[in-house]
Amino acid sequence: MSRNPSIILILVLALGVALNIFRPGGLLAYAFPSICWSIIASAAVWAYGFSNMRSHSNKRLALMATLIAVFQIFILIDAGLLVGFGKSPLSFTPTGLTVNLILVSSTLLGTELSRAYLTKKYGKKRPVLTLGLVTLLYTFITTSIAGFLNLTDPLTTSQFLGTGFLPIVTENLLASYLALLAGPLASLAYRAPIQAFKWFCPILPSLPWGYESIIGVMIPTIGFITISMATTQRDLRKAGILIEKRPSPRLRKSQKSIKGWLVISVFMVLTVWTSTGLLGFYPTIVASGSMRPTMDVGDIAIVLSADPSKIQVGDVIQYWHEGEMTLHRVIAIISQGGARLFQTKGDDNPAPDPELVLPAQIRGKLILTIPKLGWIQIYLKTAIATIWTFLSTNTTTAYALLTAIILTTSIYAIHAYKKRPYRHWPRRRW
Repeated sequence: MSRNPSIILILVLALGVALNIFRPGGLLAYAFPSICWSIIASAAVWAYGFSNMRSHSNKRLALMATLIAVFQIFILIDAGLLVGFGKSPLSFTPTGLTVNLILVSSTLLGTELSRAYLTKKYGKKRPVLTLGLVTLLYTFITTSIAGFLNLTDPLTTSQFLGTGFLPIVTENLLASYLALLAGPLASLAYRAPIQAFKWFCPILPSLPWGYESIIGVMIPTIGFITISMATTQRDLRKAGILIEKRPSPRLRKSQKSIKGWLVISVFMVLTVWTSTGLLGFYPTIVASGSMRPTMDVGDIAIVLSADPSKIQVGDVIQYWHEGEMTLHRVIAIISQGGARLFQTKGDDNPAPDPELVLPAQIRGKLILTIPKLGWIQIYLKTAIATIWTFLSTNTTTAYALLTAIILTTSIYAIHAYKKRPYRHWPRRRW
């Protein structure tokens, strides 16, 4: 029996929009997502079928997924022994544990059953494309759009990327790959132990966000490579992925590209660490035109950490001013009480800045400008903010839109089910 996977896809997308827009308080904050994910889990089981789910499973890969999850938990505990532990902010009363258990279990079942069904249906002919799109889909669902829109400075942006985005991307990448190869059992075997540790352990490692970023990105990436190396052609055939008997140049190229995931993960971690200045320089998107023509809005300025005693007149420096970072040129150096104070001015401003800059305010000195590259983030953030503002302020319209999507999907599913031709059981040949 063949069912259209677009039904599950639309339901998952609608839930992702609903979870980002509607944030009820109290007990409803737990009940609303639990009910929605339970509906999606039931729909995925109906669409998937128990027999197909069982034939898609691979116990060997599921065991490896469990070992990867245990390894990630062990690394977190080991890092906690070095840095320290803290008390979990979650409730551990009987009521609190019950509510959290319902929320976590329904979310896991709904997520992984629908993920496995979508990768199974779409990943036969285009596994790589399906893997990427499904990863982005479930990253969108589990990422807070409001948190993204509230990013105001490089430090909060780096923390958001390091703890709230990149680990979610890599975790979803590994879970999607496991679901593609071995069904929901394997992706659940990876994600369930980690979620149980985060939600039901009363004492958790109190790690700096930089450590969380490294562990959250590197371990799933290592797990992805491990699963890729352990996957045989028999596993691919069992998963229904079309393969060629003889290794073609395309197949050899795809096998080599697996190693590139490790390079990508290292690049993502280095990107986050770079934006915090841990490597000695800071990329900053220029948000004003005060430094025209040297820098314009949308340019990316690379600032290198510098000793204030070595800054000279004519240098462009970045410094804290009223809670924000400013990039202006030094036009004079004034000595007061044995300290060097810096008078700054924007190249396009008619007058110098009214306040002198203290050495403690200086982050670094401009060394490079990349024109216009920052407009990508500006346009993306503006577009998301516009959509978010429209849906947040027009809740009636948003409710009507989601209701229409869900009703249309339900009607389409019922119509497709009724039009399904009746099929007899295949006759057994003796």
